Amino acid sequence: MSVKREDQMAIKDLAEEIDQISEIVKFDSLILLMYAAEAANRFLESQLKKHGQDQTRLNILYLLISNGGQMTPTNISKRVYRSKHAITRAIDILEKGDLVKRGPTDGDRRSITITITREGIELVKNSLPDMQQASSVATSCLTGNQIDDLREISKKLRKWLWASMPELS
Repeated sequence: MSVKREDQMAIKDLAEEIDQISEIVKFDSLILLMYAAEAANRFLESQLKKHGQDQTRLNILYLLISNGGQMTPTNISKRVYRSKHAITRAIDILEKGDLVKRGPTDGDRRSITITITREGIELVKNSLPDMQQASSVATSCLTGNQIDDLREISKKLRKWLWASMPELS
């Protein structure tokens, strides 16, 4: 079965359009950042699995520590950008492991607060060397100055993006 001449022309035009768009996409900074972030997430996930950890649960523990040890599930959900259902499930697992505990929020009996426990703090402290090693491996292709630049650029971009999404901040 042969391809008609007009179909051949349409395919050629489509291929040229794809090539043009491809050149734009290859150099679009947000898309490049998205691909790098996806690769970093997968790398981190593989490193955490080696140590029996889960990224969402560890993110919750890190977040609790960086926010004074206590937060509401709603605030946790917003900050780790996961659904309330996923956060509830993760908190259930953390609570079963005695890494966090639920309790009433001061002044509002309808709301609960999640508090990191001593065991949760110890888990984070014990995971830090592995996380630092994973970070060193992941960034080993960069110079010290590039790592410093990446840190500053990432921080600035993260703050800008979160501020640009008021429904999430």
